[in-house]
Amino acid sequence: MAMKKILIFGSSGSVGKSALSVIRGAPKEFKVVGLCANQDIKTLKEQIKEFKPKYVCVKDEAAAKNLQKTLKGGVKLFKGENGLKEFSSLGADISVMAISGISCLVPLLTNIKYVKRVALANKESVVVAGKLVFQEARRHNTEILPVDSEINALFQLLNDKDKQLQKVYLTASGGPFFDYDKKDLKRVGPREVLSHPTWNMGRRITVDSATLVNKGFEVIETQRFFNIGFERIEVVIHRESAIHALVEYEDNTMFACLYPPDMKMPISFSLCYPRRAKAAKGVNFAKGFSFSFAPVDYKKYPLLKIVLDTARREDNGLCVLNACDEVAIQYFLEKKIKFSDIQKVMKHFSQHYPSRKIKSIEDVFFWDKWARDKAKVYLEKLC
Repeated sequence: MAMKKILIFGSSGSVGKSALSVIRGAPKEFKVVGLCANQDIKTLKEQIKEFKPKYVCVKDEAAAKNLQKTLKGGVKLFKGENGLKEFSSLGADISVMAISGISCLVPLLTNIKYVKRVALANKESVVVAGKLVFQEARRHNTEILPVDSEINALFQLLNDKDKQLQKVYLTASGGPFFDYDKKDLKRVGPREVLSHPTWNMGRRITVDSATLVNKGFEVIETQRFFNIGFERIEVVIHRESAIHALVEYEDNTMFACLYPPDMKMPISFSLCYPRRAKAAKGVNFAKGFSFSFAPVDYKKYPLLKIVLDTARREDNGLCVLNACDEVAIQYFLEKKIKFSDIQKVMKHFSQHYPSRKIKSIEDVFFWDKWARDKAKVYLEKLC
């Protein structure tokens, strides 16, 4: 088996660290040739020491200069935005694309041209520019495998093309406030919101899991990845986060993808596919466990419906909502607004934006900036 060369974008984040953990367990199968981080050079230094990449990229210029002082010979450092473009143009067998937010889009579209497979852990790029991303992948014959646990689970379940699909189900834990009354949500702060019951994730995605915006984005990912109509995608609450997706066929038979909530599982699948490799602990039946399912209460989670209604318009609305969501979450984490204010700004801009078609990456960034500027003005009035 030939050793596969790997690039890790966002190596200092939770997904990047999990990817390196998987690679650590298979030293004869994978070789890390490049690591990329935004500004966390403390973590990056440790990763460089262990994995000895040939290339390193730090987007933050000041952090890059600090790292350069300690780098030993043989490691090429790429700095800033231009450095990220150069790093994205490196050849490799697989890249793990775990840069957060819309800033992933340019390196992703560039990197698709130079690698055989992208293990994609960034959902925003698919949500706001899915058609552009998949067009570019087809043009360069590059595989894109989803790392999101639910979408990865569907990828595994939908491998059998002979069966007649009726519906797919994405599971949602319901976040930390499943048992809260709606009126109680006005008083919660960042500490409570970031206390996810089953997953250990980045700050934005954890907040999005509490509002179910994250699940709305995953429904859109499902539609983009598998060309499944929104009417055949359903979200169900599953508190244990052990079953990640289910598929139902025309005879009403259902199949589920089950594993403990650990991102190393879908990462390993994306790196090793079509082969399977052990990367995390399996289910322990000796201890016993049970599963529960419940319908989504859209009164408690109104943003899920807002995101999905916007997606059906097939315009720039998702660019607008994604930007508003990110800005609102930052204001909330800085304790400038209440948790319920995230819903206010999202609802407002879902109803008040000029509808336009997205035809290019320039369109994506134009409407992203437009929405960020407008959202900040709106949120300042709530502070």
